[in-house]
Amino acid sequence: MNSQYQKRIERLIKSIPKDIIDINIPRVRGRVPTQAFSEFLTHREQGDWAEWLVQDLINKSNAGIIAVKYGRTDDIISGDPKFPEFYRAYQDELDTIGKKPDLLIFKEKSYDNRIGFDVSRIENEKLDGIAKGAVAALEVRSSAFLVNKYNQYLKTKPKKSKGREFLSFTPKTEDVMVIGKWISIFGIEHFYVQVFFDKIYMIPFEKILEIISNKENKNKLFTIEENAKNQFKSTIHISVEEGICLTEGMEMPQHVSSFKELDRGRLLFYVKFKEGTAKFKIQEFLNELKL
Repeated sequence: MNSQYQKRIERLIKSIPKDIIDINIPRVRGRVPTQAFSEFLTHREQGDWAEWLVQDLINKSNAGIIAVKYGRTDDIISGDPKFPEFYRAYQDELDTIGKKPDLLIFKEKSYDNRIGFDVSRIENEKLDGIAKGAVAALEVRSSAFLVNKYNQYLKTKPKKSKGREFLSFTPKTEDVMVIGKWISIFGIEHFYVQVFFDKIYMIPFEKILEIISNKENKNKLFTIEENAKNQFKSTIHISVEEGICLTEGMEMPQHVSSFKELDRGRLLFYVKFKEGTAKFKIQEFLNELKL
């Protein structure tokens, strides 16, 4: 447990201006969604693929570290009879230990492989001891963009055009406090990983806080927006250039159509992603983790 890291995170969160995130406002428990949509399922599948890809790249790197799936896994969606119970349990978890990161990184020589590489379904009471042995935590996000193509587009875009002109890391404002809560308990350094379809970027959570705690950076290094793909929740957008690029090229995943049948006979069609790979800059990843 890194107590100095915990203190720095706590101090940075307290320094965030109120017009960005008011930390004095108690967290509002989310209301149970009543309906799912095809776009939501496709977005979730894309996120699951991004998480799988990062874990796969790390575990095939032969660098003496392993990535273990830690964050909640759910196959049920709103409209399923079991979903309200699942959602309430998730809200309880946020209130007690905060938001669990998607992946935990362990040194291979100190991890018991018998536990497996997916501990997301283990009860928190049993899981806490395992989690505290990690050397880093990753929150994985996905973006449906090609970075190189987007940057080419910017070169031809009229300079007077309005709007954000960078691809970004996308932490939600509501996640800052619950991630901070998790860090306050486990003391493990936390990073955001943003997966595009041609590149992967990473930034320390600590640097995210440093950027948003300086009000002079607003609308320069970051913006706050409400996007449909994030359920219109306030989302911080920080340029990926503030982080590091972890890849030198990527292979597009396969994508196939699928559907889910709800109890009342409604069908939701969506896209599933699988496989794909990238040339992973493992040494830069290790340097960022200080390993």
